[in-house]
Amino acid sequence: MMKQISGKLRIGEKIGLGFGLVGLIFLAVIWRYHNTLQATLGDYRQLLDENVTGEVAMLSIESEMRAAGRAEKSFLLLRDERSAKQVQRHIVNARQNLARLAETGADNAETATRIDALVDSYRETFDRTVEAWQRKGLDHNSGLQGAFRDAVHELEAMAGHFKVDNLYLQLLQIRRSEKDLGLRREAQYQNRVRNLIGEFERKIDASELEQRVKQHLHDELQIYRETFASYAQSALQQADINGGKGPFREAAHRIEDLLRTHHLPDLASEILQLRRREKDYLLRHDKRYVEMALDEWSRIHATVEPSEIAPEQKRTFMTLLNNYRRDFLALVEQNDRIAQMTAEMAQAVGEITAVVRKQVESANRNMAEKSKDIEAGSERQERLMMALVAAALLLGVLFAFLITVRIVRPLRSMAGILDQLTHQETGERLPYHPNGRDEVNEMAGSVNMMAENRARFIGWWQSAMREANACEALERVLQAPERGEDLRQAKAALQTALAARNELLFQQLHKLHRLNGDIMQRADALGEEWHLGKAESHVEAIQYASRSAQNILEMVAYQEQHNQAESEDKAAG
Repeated sequence: MMKQISGKLRIGEKIGLGFGLVGLIFLAVIWRYHNTLQATLGDYRQLLDENVTGEVAMLSIESEMRAAGRAEKSFLLLRDERSAKQVQRHIVNARQNLARLAETGADNAETATRIDALVDSYRETFDRTVEAWQRKGLDHNSGLQGAFRDAVHELEAMAGHFKVDNLYLQLLQIRRSEKDLGLRREAQYQNRVRNLIGEFERKIDASELEQRVKQHLHDELQIYRETFASYAQSALQQADINGGKGPFREAAHRIEDLLRTHHLPDLASEILQLRRREKDYLLRHDKRYVEMALDEWSRIHATVEPSEIAPEQKRTFMTLLNNYRRDFLALVEQNDRIAQMTAEMAQAVGEITAVVRKQVESANRNMAEKSKDIEAGSERQERLMMALVAAALLLGVLFAFLITVRIVRPLRSMAGILDQLTHQETGERLPYHPNGRDEVNEMAGSVNMMAENRARFIGWWQSAMREANACEALERVLQAPERGEDLRQAKAALQTALAARNELLFQQLHKLHRLNGDIMQRADALGEEWHLGKAESHVEAIQYASRSAQNILEMVAYQEQHNQAESEDKAAG
């Protein structure tokens, strides 16, 4: 099969086929190398997509949540709405990274779902914290802080209305000097009362009492001054003073009653103490100060409730005091809620950080393992590629060897036969395929034809020589006096020579018949395949058969000429 295929190919086609096969082998090796490289790159891309990209997304999420935590602390410290908006912006960025994380694989998608729930919890808690701060008051003038601050300022203002201790003491000094005048009837006590009344007027003006109360005190004090002047004149004249009684005394009692209705001892200091405990709590957020503030509130309540101040003022004061307590406790409650929600947000951020770090560590381990697997696979592919390259080289050498052998071996055999033909007769023939297109095959056909022609020529020559020798022997026997057995042998030798000649003629006739049949067959095929462009091999076969027939005919003609010449020579002799 291989010989038939090889015989139908020219030398150039064989060489081209050999190089083509070697090229195909190396193309296959290159294709394999390309696929291996693409597979390795694909593994690394997958590794980057599933691990590095996911890890970057998780670290970005952690970074955004840390930034949200810093903005949250800034909001809690400054109560700035810009900080609240920054928290919302960082949460939006974190969720965008969560969406990218979910696209990197099923495991990362599950992690993204867990983190998204924590981020959502953090966002809801922060929104509630902002609402709680807005209710509490983003500054000291708003919310609950502003409400109880306004209430306590009103309490402080009302406490100023009840700060009459100094006036009451001044009134007592006036009354004492008044009684000293009645007892001793000396002018110095009259002057002292006058001076004390003047000082009392100045203290009324400097007090924090309501204007109507001040005016009432001034009116009563004027009555006291005028009526006391009549009383002092009677006392200095040693007249009957009726036991120190008179209109001035009634005016003094009215002033005393008016001061008593506005007298709450130590109320201002108690309110200041209440503010102190309040501010201690706001500064330190220690519940001890809440209890202390409530104790101060109870003390103020106990002071005001049984007092003799006007019912309307008492009711107003108690309302303000109760409102203060209500707003302060609401503020404490809001602080507790804010502290709780702040702890929840810190816990959510901590859980997010823990999940991210755990996943990052897992991704690092996974990436290290996959990197080792990829490196091991690359090493295996590298060894396989080396084996394929070696196999390709071996196959290339093998194909080159086979092609070379198909060319060189017939040439070597041809050279051996030609060498034999130059020295001796040989019956060895080269393999020849009539339908072959190989130049070496054509040379083999030519060498075979040359060997056959030489053998045919030698055969004709030997036959002619045997025939001539037999004729000469027969002629000698016929000329001899005694012919007997020699004549029989000479005739037998001549018959043998003639039989050999006839055999040669029969062989040449058979050869001519076969060549003629081949020519006819090729001619028919040539007629059928001329339009298909396949006539070249048939033309070459016809040429070969024609040359062979021509050689045989030339040999026969030569033999006939040789025999005719011998006959003419014998006739002449």
